[in-house]
Amino acid sequence: MFAYYRNVLKVISCICLSMVSFSVYAQFIDQGYRQDKIKDLALIYQGGVHRIDWTSDQFVPYVVHQFANGHKDWLFDGFLFLEFTDGKGLSFATRYSDKNAKKNDWIWLLDRLFEQGKALSALDQCIDTQKQEIGKPKFTHQIVLGLPEMLPGQKDWGDLNGEQMDFSKQKHQIKATCWYIDELMRRFEGADYKHLKLSGFYWTAEDIDFCKDLSVPLSKYIHSKKKTFCWIPYWQAVGFNKWRELGFDIAYQQPNHFFKASIPDKRLEEACQSAAELNMGMELEFDENALFDAKDSFYNRLVAYIDHFERQQAFRRSSIAYYSGNHGFLDMYRSTNPKDHEIMDRLAKLIIDRRTHLKAKPEAKHTKVIAHRGFWNTAGSAQNSIAGLVKADSIGCYGTEFDVWLTADNQLMLNHDGWHEGHSLEKTSSSILRSLKLNNGENMPTLEEFLDRAKKLKIRLILEMKPHSTPERETKAVELVLKMVKEKKLTRRVEYITFSRHALCEFIRLAPSKTPILYLGQDISPKELKQLGATGADYNYWAFHKNPGWLQNLKDLKMISNVWTVNSPDEMQWCIDNGIDLLTTDSPTMFIGL
Repeated sequence: MFAYYRNVLKVISCICLSMVSFSVYAQFIDQGYRQDKIKDLALIYQGGVHRIDWTSDQFVPYVVHQFANGHKDWLFDGFLFLEFTDGKGLSFATRYSDKNAKKNDWIWLLDRLFEQGKALSALDQCIDTQKQEIGKPKFTHQIVLGLPEMLPGQKDWGDLNGEQMDFSKQKHQIKATCWYIDELMRRFEGADYKHLKLSGFYWTAEDIDFCKDLSVPLSKYIHSKKKTFCWIPYWQAVGFNKWRELGFDIAYQQPNHFFKASIPDKRLEEACQSAAELNMGMELEFDENALFDAKDSFYNRLVAYIDHFERQQAFRRSSIAYYSGNHGFLDMYRSTNPKDHEIMDRLAKLIIDRRTHLKAKPEAKHTKVIAHRGFWNTAGSAQNSIAGLVKADSIGCYGTEFDVWLTADNQLMLNHDGWHEGHSLEKTSSSILRSLKLNNGENMPTLEEFLDRAKKLKIRLILEMKPHSTPERETKAVELVLKMVKEKKLTRRVEYITFSRHALCEFIRLAPSKTPILYLGQDISPKELKQLGATGADYNYWAFHKNPGWLQNLKDLKMISNVWTVNSPDEMQWCIDNGIDLLTTDSPTMFIGL
C-alpha cells in the first residue's frame, strides 16, 4: 500500500523550494498580530499512556462553556492534538528521552489518535451531543495534527518499502514524515467524522536547533495537500523571528510567563508586542497550578495573561492558541471553588465574543502613522538616519519624524540629543559632526542630505526643531530651515513641530500660510494654540487622558491632533477609536497591523 512512497522525494524535488525575495514593503506591510482561519486553538496532549483517555465527557469544557447564569455556548473552534512521549520511556521529539520512537511506535501513536470512543472520535461525539442541546455551531471545528520529530541521527527507525530509514540523511527524514502525513490524512478521511475538518499539521519541535533544514520542504509537501503548517516556538527560541521563512503559515508566540513566579508580568507585554511586530499569533498558558486552591496557586498569573491580552489587543486582533497543561480546562470545570468558575466565565466570554469582532481584514483607519525618528527599529537602520527615512517610506508610513539642530557654523544637522559622542551640536562645527557615526554606520546626516534623499520618496517630513540655547539661534535655525525646504521644493511635504514656544511662534510668523505647525509641549491648551496661529497640537499620549476635553477641542477648532510616542497596541487602539489624526510611534509596523 505504500509503493508510491519511493516517488515522494521526486515529488518534493519538483516543488520549488526557493523562498520569495520580498521588498522591504512586502516584508512589513502584513505586520500586526497573525490571524488564521482558526481563531482559538486548544492544545490537546494525547497519545501517551500517562495522559487521560480523552473521552467525550472529558472534552465537554473544551467544546462548550456553561456560564454561571446557565447559558451554554460553543467554545474552541480548533483543536491541536500532539504528543512528545509514549509515557513508557520512548520519545517522539528531541530532549524528552534518550530512547527514540521507531516506526511501530509511530503507528501505535496513530492507533491511539484514531481509537474509537477516544481522542478524535470522542471529540466528534461530544460535538454531536452538544449540538442536540444548543443547536448547530456557526463554524466547523478545525483539527491540527502534530508530527513526530525525525530525531537526527536515528538509524533504527525502520523501513519504508524495503528501504531502511537513516535519519542522518535529510531525504529519509522527509520521506518518513511525508509517509506519516499521508497516514494521518488517510485515516482521518476514512473515519468520516461528522463535525471535524482536518485543517493542517503542527511542527512539534519548539525551536530549529536540530531540524532547521526540514521545515521548508515539509511545508511545500503539506501545501501540496492543501493543508496548513503551524508552529509554536518557545520564548526567544532559535528561529522564532524567521517563522515565515521556515515555511509556516502561522506561528504562535509563547510568553512562557505562567510557569515561574520570578518572571515579571512585563514579559506578557513584551511577548504581545513581539508577536505584533513579527505578525505572529499568541499563546495563552496555564495548567492545574492556576486552580485557586492549588498549593502555591498561580491563579493570579492566569489573570495577568487575560489582563495583558486584553490591554495589548490580542483578544481583539490575534489568533490564539491555549496551552492548559494536561487538562487545565477540565480541572477548572471540575473545581468546586467559585473563583475558578469566575475566571473561566471571563475567559470564555472573551473567546465567544471574538467570533464576531475578530475580523480578517482590519477596517480602514482615520489615524495615520508617523515613524518616530524614522523607522529605526529594524535591521540596517538608526534613529535620525537616511536609512530610517527610506524604510519608513517603504512600509507606507504617512510621515517620518526627525530632529534638527543648528551647529556652531550655522549648518543644519540631524540628531535627537544635544550631544553626540561628547560633542555639543550647537558648539561643534558641521564638519566634525558629519564625521560622527550613527548606530548603523551612517555618518550623521545634514538636513540637506536628508531632504535630497526625501525628494525621491513620497513620505511626509515631520521636522522637529529642537529648543536651542537662545531665542536668536532658534530664529536663525527656523529661517535657514524654511529657506532650504523652499529651495528643495518640499514646502508642501514638510510639517513642523517643536517644544519651544519661541520656535513655534517663529514658524507661524515665517512659514507659508496653511503650513502644518504643531506644538509638542503640554503647557498650552488647544484654544491658546489656535489664538497663536498654530494649526494643531502634538501632545503626549497621557496629556489627552489628563485633559479629556482637549481632543474634542482640537476637533471643534478644526485643528490637527497628533500624539506621541505610542508603542503599545492598546494605546494605539485608543487613538484609532477616538479619531486622533496622527500617531507617532517607534513601532510603525505594529500600528499598520492593527
